[in-house]
Amino acid sequence: MAPQARELRSRRAVAAALAAIEDLGEGRPLRLALSHALARAGKLGPRERRHAAVAARGVARWLRSCDVALAAARAPQSLPADRALLRYLAWRLAVLGEDEAAALRDLALPGPRRPRAISDPKLAEVARALPRPGPRGPATVRPGGGELAPARDPAVALALRYSVPDLLAAKLLGQLGPDEAAACLAAMNEEPRLALRVHAARATRDEVLAALAAAGVAASPGEEPLAIQVEDRAGLFDAPPFRAGLVEVQDEGSQAVVVACRAARGERWLDLCAGSGGKALALAALGARVTAHDASARRLAELPRRARRARLEVEVAPEPPAGTFDGVLVDAPCSGSGALQREPDARWRIDEAALRWLAAAQDEVLRAGAARVRPGGALVYATCSLLREEGEDRVAALLARGGFALEEEGRRWPHRDPGGGFYWARLRRAR
Repeated sequence: MAPQARELRSRRAVAAALAAIEDLGEGRPLRLALSHALARAGKLGPRERRHAAVAARGVARWLRSCDVALAAARAPQSLPADRALLRYLAWRLAVLGEDEAAALRDLALPGPRRPRAISDPKLAEVARALPRPGPRGPATVRPGGGELAPARDPAVALALRYSVPDLLAAKLLGQLGPDEAAACLAAMNEEPRLALRVHAARATRDEVLAALAAAGVAASPGEEPLAIQVEDRAGLFDAPPFRAGLVEVQDEGSQAVVVACRAARGERWLDLCAGSGGKALALAALGARVTAHDASARRLAELPRRARRARLEVEVAPEPPAGTFDGVLVDAPCSGSGALQREPDARWRIDEAALRWLAAAQDEVLRAGAARVRPGGALVYATCSLLREEGEDRVAALLARGGFALEEEGRRWPHRDPGGGFYWARLRRAR
């Protein structure tokens, strides 16, 4: 089924999308903006909710392209509500290349969003002037035909092509070269596929795949040994394997980090930046005795419920635990540059000041994790970042302090591997 066939572009669905886009434009993170918009929208059907989510995520992902297109069309600098309307229009015409009449019909007064200052005739005027997508990407072809001139600077041209900050494009060019940098950014602009991790102590992957198929959920094996890729999540969360705790939603990159820990049954592990506990649960499923801590009590509050559903024991530590452990996992806070499929708005928070702050925070939490490793124990550092300054450089800084040796490190790239981009390194403390 084509993606758009799974959407219903009703007035209510478009209104919810516009509300989320408006909140996004005023600085609210996409996840919160969309959640708030859907809650305010009342009872929407699954296909309506899907359109609201796809549209809000699409505008967040292609925000630079939308704004470039609106500038080329000389769209009015308008109120936030009208700006959201214009960005939605630009996404459908300049990015997706859809039919102008259909987009205008979905936005025509008296709905889907009121009050608004921009009239239907003015909206149609903007639509006619918007550039359309072409071989070089969104908003690159004039309405009457003929390509717009590309940027001369390679980093700026790459950033415009894939709707990212110039800084991110420049750094990926330096690390990967032009062809792979383009492939990487193209992969990160795709909608993510949902990945599951099988609870290996309770079922095999083949058993879970058979149970999902019986429940009408299309799925296939992933590349990681316990991974399952879900083709369409419709019905997944009511399917028996999910309700019974036989699977957890977990990106394949995150699963690879757990594999890199090489946790053995009975070992004591500390997940120092546990978030809502996905990796802590995966370590516990391998038989490790896991203590989970996170600086955010709100995120950590979800872990006990998830552990009960999976029938696993994980100790939740509201405060940083004392003592030492056989292994410590530090999945440090980062720019999220490797997770832009799942969090497309994170790209707009990447700048030099943020990277400097993150590097200092990563050094601090990595040193804290190192202090909790017993002599001869393992320290695993991971970030869902594509950038050296958040990965290899942070590990090098710790190694320069002495006391640890690098055993193995690896990177996952979105254009080479399933799931998000990740860096991980396993270090061993001297005895």
